[in-house]
Amino acid sequence: MTPPTLLQIVPTLAGGGPARATLDAARAVIAAGGSAIVASPSGAMVPDLLRLRASHIELPESPHPLRARLTLPRRVATGLGDRRVSAIQARSPDTAWVARALAPRLGVRWIATLHLPFIATRLVERFVERRQMQADALIAVSDHVARDALQRFPAIEDRLEIIPPGINLDRFDPAVVRVDRVIRLARELRVPDGSHLVLCPGRFDEDRGQKILIDAMERLERDDVFCLLLGSAGAPTAFERELERAIEAAGLNGRVQIGPYVEDMPAAYMLADVVVSTGGARQGFSRTLVEAQAMGRPVIAEDGGGAAETLLPGVTGWLAAAGDPAALAAALQEALSLGIERRAELARTAQEHVRGRYGLARADRRLVELYQRLSRPDRVTPQPG
Repeated sequence: MTPPTLLQIVPTLAGGGPARATLDAARAVIAAGGSAIVASPSGAMVPDLLRLRASHIELPESPHPLRARLTLPRRVATGLGDRRVSAIQARSPDTAWVARALAPRLGVRWIATLHLPFIATRLVERFVERRQMQADALIAVSDHVARDALQRFPAIEDRLEIIPPGINLDRFDPAVVRVDRVIRLARELRVPDGSHLVLCPGRFDEDRGQKILIDAMERLERDDVFCLLLGSAGAPTAFERELERAIEAAGLNGRVQIGPYVEDMPAAYMLADVVVSTGGARQGFSRTLVEAQAMGRPVIAEDGGGAAETLLPGVTGWLAAAGDPAALAAALQEALSLGIERRAELARTAQEHVRGRYGLARADRRLVELYQRLSRPDRVTPQPG
């Protein structure tokens, strides 16, 4: 088959799972002999994208959905110049609306990637969210996301594929992380000497359940446990300030701390005694928990969402009832009480689990096969406009 030229339209390259998945897809297409183009607002991961020899089309930050629908298709088409695209992939409801308008103009098919279950509450948001279902193909990042979509839209079954994101097992391997990297990061993050570290990476743009973890830390009542909420991007967001107030109100200053976005996540996982992902049913997937298990770390997830699918309950980690800080505190206590032999056994099993299900090569192969199928010559006729 002819190698595809993939255009991805994404809401941000500032970080997070969908941004990392965007770069992984671009790399996979380029490795298969194709070309990759990403249209997005500027962000911290744009240099990483360009190092892959992909192209970037800069878009304005978060326009209103209606304005995006009316202005961005033309802007992206202009940015493409004379480059011919063979498939378009959208990674959010808003960008799916843009892809839907752009695809017939370019005479190609488009893909909607469902990174989250349907969570919109406002009428306009629900309308935009549902537009994704008109895609020529849909990718769900987990069984949880797929079940949610099929329950609401049974007619999409023949267009829906479940392709969990893969991770780079050469990078997330404890054998390649030097001790000096771990020591340096511990100093930068000001991790107290002798403390057990609970690590919870995540962005602070909206509530992702971190308050539940703060409540659980209060219930844990252990002065030897330090909890680090990683992911601050600089100027505190409104939700980040809300978390700071919750930490202070719980009397957890010095035991729970908000930390910056960390590039060297393999070293961060090596620091951790346990890695936690919050969010429950609102979570579509957790790259964090997959990476942590690849590093041999015990993990905890709230039950009911895509994060819960990434671990083996009672074997590589624990599930806590969603929204229940007491259950989360109990899971933390159990994880922190592991003996040396049990921890080593868990690490081996977790690494085998991730290698068998979440390797990057497996995800790459399935994605490229989908792009090639959608790029076959029986394309729709381009429409003017």
